Formats: sequence, C-alpha cells, structure tokens
Amino acid sequence: MSGLERALVNVSTWLMALTGAAYFFMKYLMSGDDPFSVIHHPWQPHALSLHVIAGPAAVFALGLIARDHILARIVEPRQRRGRATGVVLVALTMPMIISGYLMQVLTDPAIKRVLMGVHVVSGALYIVLFAGHLVASMSARNGAKGGGRRAANGGIVPP
Repeated sequence: MSGLERALVNVSTWLMALTGAAYFFMKYLMSGDDPFSVIHHPWQPHALSLHVIAGPAAVFALGLIARDHILARIVEPRQRRGRATGVVLVALTMPMIISGYLMQVLTDPAIKRVLMGVHVVSGALYIVLFAGHLVASMSARNGAKGGGRRAANGGIVPP
C-alpha cells in the first residue's frame, strides 16, 4: 500500500470514528435544555453532517486499496500477520456501509432503530479491529525492516 493510500484510509477511518462517536455521544448520552428538542448539543447536527460527508471518502479509500491490498493479501498463502483482523474488517464493511446509507433514506422508525443498532455495533467493532490491524501491520513492517530481533549485546537473534 502506498503512503497516499495508507494516509487516505487512516484519515478517513479515524474521521468517521471521531465524528460518529461524537454524534452518538451528543444524541444518545447528552440531554439538552429543551425536553422537546431532538438536538442535545449545538454541534450535534454538524457532527452528523461531517460523518455523512466523510462516508464516501472512507468508502473510496477502501475501494482504492481493495485489489492491491485486501484481495492480494487474502489470496496470498504466505500472508499471516494481520490476515484475521483484515478478513473480519472486510466482513464488517458491508453491514456498516449499507446500514449507514439506508438510515439516510428509510423513514420507518422501527427499521431505522435496527439499522442504527447494526451501524453502531459494526462501526464500533470495525474501529477496534482496525486499530488492532494497524498494530499487527506495524509490527510486521518493523520486523521486515529489521531482519530479525536484536539481542541484548547488539547481535541479531534469528526468528
């Protein structure tokens, strides 16, 4: 994955996580002054707008790395580190993306509640696994650059 692709995926993913968490906190965990208002914080509509606007950027970033990073790593038999989190991340993208888009166009309150639950759960799992995937891939990159672990006396310890 190129540096630009990595940056696009990281920035769009963390922007989605931050704006989604901020919106969830404001909408469901805060209470406003007016008991009849659905807006509990002045920034609530802006957090939702940023989350919705950042969505296509995140989908684009995932599409950008789909062939060369995601599919190539899944079919590579020697690929080990990061594969498990990567496969689960790919599986979580569909319910997360589909529920996010459907919440914007469907109006039935019961269906929207189900979609919201699917979106929040899949999104929260996605961001936790994404962080784990980053840790696993960073340790793999650092191991590949070093060629092995260093011993206390400065020599290389074979893996």
